[in-house]
Amino acid sequence: METSPTTLDNLTPALAAAHHPVCRSGDVPEGGLTKVTLLGEDWVVARIEGELTALVDRCPHRGSPLSAGTVVDGGIQCAYHGYCFDGSGRCTLIPALGVGAVVPPKAHTRRAASVIERYGLVFVSPEPPIVPMLGVPEWDDPEFVLAPLPDQVWQAGAAQMVDNFLDLTHFPFVHTDTFGDPGDIEVPHYEVVRDGLGFTCDYVHSTKLLQDSMGETEFEVAPRRSMWWYVAPFSIRLRIEYPAENVVLTIVFFHQPVDAVTTKLYVFDLRNDIADGRTTVEATVAFQMLVAGEDKVLLERMVSKATPLDVGAEVHTRADRITLEMRRVLADFVAAGAAASAASGRAAAASGGAP
Repeated sequence: METSPTTLDNLTPALAAAHHPVCRSGDVPEGGLTKVTLLGEDWVVARIEGELTALVDRCPHRGSPLSAGTVVDGGIQCAYHGYCFDGSGRCTLIPALGVGAVVPPKAHTRRAASVIERYGLVFVSPEPPIVPMLGVPEWDDPEFVLAPLPDQVWQAGAAQMVDNFLDLTHFPFVHTDTFGDPGDIEVPHYEVVRDGLGFTCDYVHSTKLLQDSMGETEFEVAPRRSMWWYVAPFSIRLRIEYPAENVVLTIVFFHQPVDAVTTKLYVFDLRNDIADGRTTVEATVAFQMLVAGEDKVLLERMVSKATPLDVGAEVHTRADRITLEMRRVLADFVAAGAAASAASGRAAAASGGAP
């Protein structure tokens, strides 16, 4: 009997059972091929006749990357020997054998179980996903203006980054040059409400007023309400309300676990104070990049990029309720993903392993 891992990192096999962002939608034009790396494995993402697909970026013949090929006749043609693959990964032609020749089963390659576009990104799930996509109601709300941040590459684990973005206790210590109130240290009681392989959290605390959040030595503080929606393994929607300024800011975090030590971060801000001219997209992006930079410098200094799932492996207090629950959710996700993968493997074996 397999035992559940006691830590999670960017290469934990169960992560294959979830949607992960791999690139921007614009990175894959019609007829285009884009190489991406997810969970330590290379994939080629293609848009063929309006449909997205993702295949393992390795031709079964001699290992040439399919991303070096071209889209031809509704499929991907390998640049090395011309093997052709349809969107499902089935090899449809081996030129050296001639048209109509029998293609050996080993010539077929593997397609990701799911490829979808949402929020201007392409998401890939190598195996059938066991969790839904994160919902973002503000995305289609006309009161909110979208401010996408540039792609960021961090030398950190995706779970470490999620832990940081959920954490309530680091604001007055890490974010002193942006929004953190150095006097708001004690964390009052708050609740975390579990919802399947995710949870919500509603928390009221104190931060600098927005107009004072750019390194000012003199500033005012005001209440801030923060509401988190977390979906395993690595998706977060954070809605922040500043009642004193009548500002609502939603931040959406998506993480691409690239390899063992690298995570690509996609962040979107949606604000209700851009359309009326109180701030701008450019100012919003500049501020959020400063905030991200404060977190990034610390996380990248952590030697281990793994996150313990054994809740007894670290110190936890009542102030850490939200990040402790994240570990419990991830442990349940890993167990569910491993079970789903085993069931999928048995089904594939029963069907002869056909793609």
